[in-house]
Amino acid sequence: MTTIKLVNLMMKSSDHNPYSGKLTKKQNVMAAIALANLCKEFADTGQMDEAMNIESIQWVEVIDKLEQKHLNCA
Repeated sequence: MTTIKLVNLMMKSSDHNPYSGKLTKKQNVMAAIALANLCKEFADTGQMDEAMNIESIQWVEVIDKLEQKHLNCA
């Protein structure tokens, strides 16, 4: 899976809060970064199923792209 597709997947996977509803764009990006960090942590510890079979280095790229999006939201 490409880095861009992973970024989009993280954004889609984190755009809603079950208690407060739809997140703002900035909140969505922050939640996507947290989710990507969790996946990277799984990859770092060898839990590849939980990391979607994506290597840690690609998660670093995804996190970088998401942080760029976060800076553009401010």
